Amino acid sequence: MNADQRREKIIELLKNKQEPLSGNELARIFGVTRQVIVQDIAILRASGKDIIATAQGYIMKNPLPFCTKQIAVCHDDKNTREELLTFIECGCKVIDVIVEHPLYGELHGMLMLSSSNDVDNFIHSMKKHKASLLSQLTNGVHIHTVEAINFDCINKAKSLLKNKGILLE
Repeated sequence: MNADQRREKIIELLKNKQEPLSGNELARIFGVTRQVIVQDIAILRASGKDIIATAQGYIMKNPLPFCTKQIAVCHDDKNTREELLTFIECGCKVIDVIVEHPLYGELHGMLMLSSSNDVDNFIHSMKKHKASLLSQLTNGVHIHTVEAINFDCINKAKSLLKNKGILLE
């Protein structure tokens, strides 16, 4: 299989997968190194393919008609899990986190969290790597882009977050 054929197969796999595929998993599938996959993904993205790199792996931007909304929130680190699980339990997928930095402008972090397991893995990874949340740069203020099958799910999450004192209005 040549590089062009492999890249076509990568696109096919990503289009048919709901969950992210890691670079290591793609490398195993195609019998190449992870670095070859990273280069393939860079070439595909440069050619206009809408591939998103997340901490869990690569995904194609979903063409399905989901409802999307940005929701402003504020909380400290200890409420991160509760906030993210509130979105998930209401049927929302947490796409990203955005903070407005005074020097750099908007900073985005891709999350792509769609299950409680994703949230637990995110929290575990944060602790394991002793990583700081982007929201620490803005005293807890941040925005999440969320998507759901309808706005009822998003509005329910907003209502619960408001009751928990997390939603910014």
